[in-house]
Amino acid sequence: MNKRKYFSFSLIILIIFVFSSCASISSETKKTSDSLAIPEGFSEISGLWFGDLKVQGQTLRLAFIIDKNPFDYNSVLFYFISIDQHGATAVGSSLQKKDNEWILYFKDANVKCNFKVIDKDNLSGNYSQNGFTFDLKLKRANRPDTPTPPFDYENLDISFKNEIDNIELYGTLTIPSNMTLSKNGKFPCIIFITGSGAQNRDENIYEHKPFFVLSDYFTKAGFATLRIDDRGIGYNRELFTNSTSLDFANDIISAVKFVESQTKIDTKRIGLCGHSEGGLIAFIVGAKIPDKISFIVSLAGPGQRGKELLLTQQRLIAKAEGISEKDIEKGNKLNEELFDIIILHKNEKDTESLEKDLINTLNKHNIPKSQQEVVLAQLLNQWFRFFIACDPADYLKDVKAHVLAVNGELDLQVYYKDNLSLIERNLKQNGNNNVLTKSFPGLNHLFQTAKTGNPSEYMFIEQTFSKDVMEFIKLWLLELNK
Repeated sequence: MNKRKYFSFSLIILIIFVFSSCASISSETKKTSDSLAIPEGFSEISGLWFGDLKVQGQTLRLAFIIDKNPFDYNSVLFYFISIDQHGATAVGSSLQKKDNEWILYFKDANVKCNFKVIDKDNLSGNYSQNGFTFDLKLKRANRPDTPTPPFDYENLDISFKNEIDNIELYGTLTIPSNMTLSKNGKFPCIIFITGSGAQNRDENIYEHKPFFVLSDYFTKAGFATLRIDDRGIGYNRELFTNSTSLDFANDIISAVKFVESQTKIDTKRIGLCGHSEGGLIAFIVGAKIPDKISFIVSLAGPGQRGKELLLTQQRLIAKAEGISEKDIEKGNKLNEELFDIIILHKNEKDTESLEKDLINTLNKHNIPKSQQEVVLAQLLNQWFRFFIACDPADYLKDVKAHVLAVNGELDLQVYYKDNLSLIERNLKQNGNNNVLTKSFPGLNHLFQTAKTGNPSEYMFIEQTFSKDVMEFIKLWLLELNK
């Protein structure tokens, strides 16, 4: 069996842009699973599963991700990743249950898997491909940090309207039973802001739920919290994909208005906690409504302009993947040219001229036509165009809130030295000296204890979020809100 033949893996790794807070398959690929209805008993098989496939004396590690479609909660999205084949991915085409057996088809890879549920954490069955069948057992990923009910605080599912864009937003509001920080029955409130990519209110990443963990931790410490799904999550793909960081900032401004209307929230103690791109969005909101935001916590948020951040990110991740220095330089040269073209055309609504210049550059670098379509789709995306040209300094100059910016020193997506220093410098240059920055050795972009910081490690680490970082943030917040 040819291990590489049946998976779609692009060798054009140097011009694949890694800007999300988590690894994900493309939105185009996700469409193949949109029509799959959720079968009865789906919860027993949903989640992240790991297994070892033994083929001709070799062991291939596989990860199966089975979940609701992020843009249609009435349908299923599932796929598996061949970890030892450079993360090659096969997307599911059919999922059904017959008798006591789950049957998963992956049409493009010509793969069929049959599994029986042994218990809530174990599946046992086989993997069939091109006439060959192999035994395969799967074990559910362990996420010990995820909070479990009952909760000793109010946990309310809520919705509110973004009047600016006329859309409905959905989330969870928590109200503490711990009265330590209460003033006249009102609590300080933390609004969480997700990173880039389609995220739900928990910022679910490979079954890690960092915002759920943080919300639970800070609510027990006496803070009310609001965490919300990204616009369109669960019901509208286009609403999400056609939005930029500025649109998401409007959602957070609407969230501020919502918590201001709640009788148990202290309107003078409302703050933002943003992860990755969420840190940028927090700065945008802090600049737009400076008198309404008391504090901002930036979790690996950017201080660099998008162009520089992504060039550094691509270099660090490519190096971690073992790409040669020569190829890294070649890839970065191309990327820099492409990014500069985007910045040159940043004020143009019509993309015709931009697309023409991008194609000319891709042709100049001999990028095959077959690969250009995927690259262009990303380069022409509204969110991407805004992010590349966006400089956080343009917003930090107007932020009045107290700011805490933290990073992991193994973060390959938002390099801590460049970004923490720029956040601090731009705030202080504009008269805001209420800023504290802190880096934590051994932690990655998700604030997990890691070995290399490579995003490929995220799914294997059981820890969701460092307790040391949570404690550090809590002490800073308590001092501000006592």
